[in-house]
Amino acid sequence: MDSSQATTMYPWKEIIPRMEEIRAEATDQFIAAWKNAQSRRTHDFTWHETMGYVIVKRDDAARRIVLSPRGPELLKEMGLVFDPGSVSTHPQDPGAADWDIAAAGPAAEAAETRWRPAHARFALRCEPPYLRAFSLEHLALQTTQCLRERRRILKSRLDPDEMLLSISQFPLLGTGTYIDHQGAPNGPLLRSQLLPDICLNSQPPFTLEIGGIVDRRGVVPYTGVPVFRDTNTVWPFVDEDLPADPYKGGILTQSCESNRDSACAMGSSTVATATPSAAAAPADLNANGLPSNAPWDALLNSQPPPPSRPLLLEPPSNKNCVLLDSPLFGIGSGGVLRVTLCAADLDEARSLHDQLAPISAIMAALTAATPIVKGHLVNRDCYWDVQCSTVDDRSAQERGIVPLTTAKGTLLKSRYGSIDMYLGPDETRADPAFRRVYNDCHFTYDKQSFWKMKEDHGIDSLLALHVSRLFVRDIHYASENMLSTGDTSSAMSGQEHFKRFLGCSRQNICLYPPNKCTSSGWEVEFMSLEAQLTDAENAAFITFIVLLSRVIISYRLNLYLPISLMDQNMARSQKVNAAGEQLFFFRRDVFGGRDGKSNGSGRISKRANLTPSRNTRPTSAGAERGTRGMNCSGVYAKAEYVELSVDEILNGSEAFGVTGILNIIFTYLNTMRLEYDVEQALRRQLLLVKRRASGKLCTLATWMRNFVRTHPEYQNDSVVSQSINYDMLRAMNDIEEGRVAAPELLG
Repeated sequence: MDSSQATTMYPWKEIIPRMEEIRAEATDQFIAAWKNAQSRRTHDFTWHETMGYVIVKRDDAARRIVLSPRGPELLKEMGLVFDPGSVSTHPQDPGAADWDIAAAGPAAEAAETRWRPAHARFALRCEPPYLRAFSLEHLALQTTQCLRERRRILKSRLDPDEMLLSISQFPLLGTGTYIDHQGAPNGPLLRSQLLPDICLNSQPPFTLEIGGIVDRRGVVPYTGVPVFRDTNTVWPFVDEDLPADPYKGGILTQSCESNRDSACAMGSSTVATATPSAAAAPADLNANGLPSNAPWDALLNSQPPPPSRPLLLEPPSNKNCVLLDSPLFGIGSGGVLRVTLCAADLDEARSLHDQLAPISAIMAALTAATPIVKGHLVNRDCYWDVQCSTVDDRSAQERGIVPLTTAKGTLLKSRYGSIDMYLGPDETRADPAFRRVYNDCHFTYDKQSFWKMKEDHGIDSLLALHVSRLFVRDIHYASENMLSTGDTSSAMSGQEHFKRFLGCSRQNICLYPPNKCTSSGWEVEFMSLEAQLTDAENAAFITFIVLLSRVIISYRLNLYLPISLMDQNMARSQKVNAAGEQLFFFRRDVFGGRDGKSNGSGRISKRANLTPSRNTRPTSAGAERGTRGMNCSGVYAKAEYVELSVDEILNGSEAFGVTGILNIIFTYLNTMRLEYDVEQALRRQLLLVKRRASGKLCTLATWMRNFVRTHPEYQNDSVVSQSINYDMLRAMNDIEEGRVAAPELLG
């Protein structure tokens, strides 16, 4: 696409007067997609993965590795042109292929890979050309090969001194010299005291999204990441790179201020808050703050936080934390691993959305890969909360820092985070496994769009609430087509308005409506995986998620637990060695509850104050694990949810009456009558997950932390130097290429 045809993009400040109009159009687009899906045939199950990579450049003489900002250049060399006006690339329906995808083989499929840029110039994203049909043979024999071939193609474009790594974050980003041609910080695009503008992709969608986050918040969002305290770590630790008070940082208050606290202050749209409070409500809301005919009338009896209570302590203390000052630290600056499942219909999509959500924390712990942030070992292994914090665009009013005056309401979470609610079944299809009390957290939704979807078009209450929840946030930019008052058929078919709002609310599980342009059906995206070092690892976790989705549908698993417990699990999953040391709330009997009766007392059994045994280890709360027995009895037999280790959740536990997710998957495979080579290949992939869960294999985060702490140059002060980083990334590259064995990581 030449420059004369380039799509004009408008920043957040310029589209504020049109925001309510954009919301209305987005609502109409979702309604149109929902209606169109009602008349379409049932889809066959398909899926696809999204992978992300980081390009680095090594200087062997100086023993230094830095980021290489050649991502856009590499895409241009491959003849790929990015359209700034497009929402995103999306694999086509397999029926649209003019060649046999399965028969083509990994090399042919990799050659058709859809490459696309990321927010950072040193990162790239890619997806397969077509949605993958569900084939156990493909999962077993071709997934790893496809990933390897894709990586080989990109590596062939690199310079001799460059390397390609699938890591979630470059360890030294933001400290010292960390990118080629680094330049000075405090540029006009990032407005960061840590990152120069060369880090940011100069394409308008990326610059406008970063700018929109900063402008809407009013200041550059600061994120504090707790430092890991080693024997020689200076304590209290103070990050000298940024001022103690982010509101006195000069550039943090210049050209970032907004005369408007939130887009919620403009337009006639109103919102309501879904809350388990019994406080007074408007006439068209019930005592729970929900529409009077909403699907639940009896939520938990917890009270909402008082309006005067801050929802987030800020400015964050710089004591004992490394500080980050740009949204680019959390969006589009590292490798990713996401799995998107295209369901047969909306009912299946809702089930997958709900049942996969409780698994997301377990998989985050199992794929933990980020123990180093800004050149320091940190006191966490996952990057999830860091990412959510760095892209938080909520105003002070929306965060509860100052009283509400112009904003629509308080928003308890960042635009990235865990899900706010389960979708449940629609009102015509009862599912006894879903109980209203599971949605026990507060969230704000757009009342006008809710009633339009529900009353005017017949969308059920839960789905309407889920969608209207998106419209309390702003989009950060808009294309010229979105603001056109003329023919909107192009935008309607691509759902550009609606998908802009989806992009402003990325959660651990995302639901996407059918896309008319690509013939895809309802999709569910699993977001909490961290990218793994090798293609074999990434393929193993892809296989696990795809097979789990089939097991959920085939065996009608019931993994529901209250949203509040799932949020606690997400917090625990990010702690150091969470896969081996933390306990997670989980449903004891995943087959129970489908008859409409509780499979227990509904109580929560915590593993505390129990008689310790020689097999005990500390729990997340510092208590001791209980004595193991051969039969599940007593309090655990009555408990609906129990605190379990990752090993017990995935591999099962007789002591607590837990079957184990992997054991259910193996049972499913036994019913499929597979060819021997296919079955063995699948079992080898799942064995990696099984051994990682049992602790026989460590996570990448544990491997990296151990490498640093045993390095001869490490001073036990939590600092990761250039030379340590060089040796570590060289070793990781050698492991990925098979030149060095890592039995503790790969077996």
